[in-house]
Amino acid sequence: MLQFNVLGPLAAVTGSGQLALGPFKQQVLLAVLLCRPDSVVPVDRLVDALWSEDPPRSAGKNLQVYVHHLRRALAHEGHEVDARLLHQRPGYRLAVDPRSIDMVRFEQGIDMARRAAAESDAVRVDQLIREAMSLWRGRPFGGMEGVAPLDAEAARLDERRLTGLEVWFTARLRLGLHHEVLDEVEPLLAEHPFREQFRAQHMRALCGVGRQNDALIAYDETRRLFSLELGLEPGAVLQQLQREILEGGPAAAGGPAAVMVPRQGATAVREPEPAAPAVQLPPGLPDFTGRTRELDALLPEVEAHAGPTASWRVTVVTGPPGVGKSTLAVAAGHAAAEAYPGGVHHVDLLDGRGLPRTPAEALADLLQQLGEPAELLPPDLPGLVRRYRARFVLRVPALLILDNAVCEAQVRPLLPSAPPVHTVVTSCSRLAGLDGSEVLELGPFGEHDALELLRRITGADVVDAEPEAARRIARFCGGLPLALRIAGARLAPRRFWPLTKLADHVESSCGLDWFTVGDVDLRRSLRRGYDSLTGEDWSRLQLLDLGRDFTFMDAWLRLGGEPADAAQTLNRLCDAHALTSVRPLGPDGTCLFRLGAFVPDLAREQAPPPREAVPLGCPVTAVCAGPPSDR
Repeated sequence: MLQFNVLGPLAAVTGSGQLALGPFKQQVLLAVLLCRPDSVVPVDRLVDALWSEDPPRSAGKNLQVYVHHLRRALAHEGHEVDARLLHQRPGYRLAVDPRSIDMVRFEQGIDMARRAAAESDAVRVDQLIREAMSLWRGRPFGGMEGVAPLDAEAARLDERRLTGLEVWFTARLRLGLHHEVLDEVEPLLAEHPFREQFRAQHMRALCGVGRQNDALIAYDETRRLFSLELGLEPGAVLQQLQREILEGGPAAAGGPAAVMVPRQGATAVREPEPAAPAVQLPPGLPDFTGRTRELDALLPEVEAHAGPTASWRVTVVTGPPGVGKSTLAVAAGHAAAEAYPGGVHHVDLLDGRGLPRTPAEALADLLQQLGEPAELLPPDLPGLVRRYRARFVLRVPALLILDNAVCEAQVRPLLPSAPPVHTVVTSCSRLAGLDGSEVLELGPFGEHDALELLRRITGADVVDAEPEAARRIARFCGGLPLALRIAGARLAPRRFWPLTKLADHVESSCGLDWFTVGDVDLRRSLRRGYDSLTGEDWSRLQLLDLGRDFTFMDAWLRLGGEPADAAQTLNRLCDAHALTSVRPLGPDGTCLFRLGAFVPDLAREQAPPPREAVPLGCPVTAVCAGPPSDR
């Protein structure tokens, strides 16, 4: 079977030896495709990877030549082809078993080891990570430095390697392998001096071999380094470790904060859970109303609430995908950081592949931000919630940003129960089921802001030299900041090209295919944001693509059926931000609707061929012609 190795120099190996993969750019093509196995990689992304900022006029033809020769190289010696390079709009797909790529096997091994660590199975962790690390032959894609997407992927894989080593060292410390950990972690500290987990493991290993004084010296050196280089004190984990060593606690003997044993052996022994604070309740409601007498009767020793409190404030920032919800939340967090002495915390509720994370995964991330070691976290959601409520006890204001939420159930376990915390949730959904939440709705940029963003990315001289062409590009982007950023990033290195010709090119033939740069893909972001829409919804959106704003009556005549059904459809599409109600109203006072930016393009891709509309001859009542019901 054909095996691909990228954890080191690129290689394709069969049972009879190594394949000749051809010239450098042909190898780059294969490497970029291997980063997304069995997925379509757009032509524009491949061209950018092969020629960076200066593609030749014949780039498309040259790419086809490389594809042709790469196909021949992969059809090794006429045997059955294990990897097929297929043309599939809008690019190429390498149809291959992901398990044939060492990078995939490596990441699967690290993920399995993390699960074993959560189950306190140190032997299994040691075995899994040892196997994963045996695949590592050096810098990923060695010899291809300078190719932007491969550099980014190599950095990501190296970070996975380092986090895997942290889990591995923790397991080996629990197995008593202090000398081995010490030998391996000391060189890593020279390469990664600010990695606190390595620092903590180094101190534990020193204690484990009877060198407590050296461990305290190592802490003092860390403190001086952090203060000099970062202006910061060591984190909570290192400070607690120093206290334990000084007080002769478990760390002084090289022991971890909790004991991990193999699954087949004695029952796992854990330290007792930290003492819970006085409050282990779900978060309160900022809009709690009434019940004054009942509160007096229930808790007569406590003064009744004088009125609603803003201690538990939850704001949902919502809008269509690509409109800049996450960017706004992060910018606001930076601007207001000094107003939150309790800290500003951020958790992305999507994983690296753009899939929703479970509440347990998000809570584990947040607890680690609060100083909890990953290997000591409870394995189940109820345990994580209890630990979170015990840990996140603040007396000063703090800000928590929960980014890219998919639904209310994903968010509720992460809402702090101890005031005063302001929680900001970003989502393509309005998350109306979050009780007491405020909603801040974002819309696309107007022309002024859209042009200003293009100026900042491409340079004011480029935009001001051809303002009308810049306006055309901004209009084609639909005011979406993500689309504008991609357009600006693509225009910036091509400043010598006339903006008018670029505008002509974009308007005439490109559509969504043009909106990709590096690993940022507008089509993928939009599909993810509109994931709640069904095939039937896309069919209805295709029917509503009239090329202009439209009224309820227009929509009813296109959709057919009963007026109530049409109103329900419009409400659902508005809730998903695929459709918006716009002002000014129509001349007769009726509400006007507009399809979201790029929604017609997606509808043509996602929906089956549209069915014929069934216009009804009955008159439309004033009730039917009004705006959609309040949501």
